[in-house]
Amino acid sequence: MDQVDRQILAALVTDGRLTFHQLAATVHLSATATADRVRRLRAVGVLSGYHASVDLEVLGYELQAMSDVKVHETIARSDFEAHLAGIPEVLSAIHTTGEYDYQLRVVTTGPADLERIIDELRAAGVREIHSRIVLGETIFNPTRLLG
Repeated sequence: MDQVDRQILAALVTDGRLTFHQLAATVHLSATATADRVRRLRAVGVLSGYHASVDLEVLGYELQAMSDVKVHETIARSDFEAHLAGIPEVLSAIHTTGEYDYQLRVVTTGPADLERIIDELRAAGVREIHSRIVLGETIFNPTRLLG
């Protein structure tokens, strides 16, 4: 991967809807050469897709929480993760080492909704849960790694 590939990735992270002509103008190549590079980046797995950004607050999910959970030893990991997949408010589940088994990122419409989700998690086999309300988030651009 050379500097032009890094420029292509940075441009696509900023705006995944760029046409090959627009992208080519950004990296000073022909549209055909740029398209070839994008196809190669996809083929090797560096570029895996294009994503829309959704504002969850606009959708009514105004409260976010990070929840560390311990699962009962009798619950299979695959069963627990399958149950989590059925709770749309759980945006991600990170399987971790240490004191807790998972860290969940949860979005809710408010405290009562969070309580409902905690009850669902307990029903799914969570034996301990420690939640923290997210006050804000700073997201750093992944293109910082390219450079």
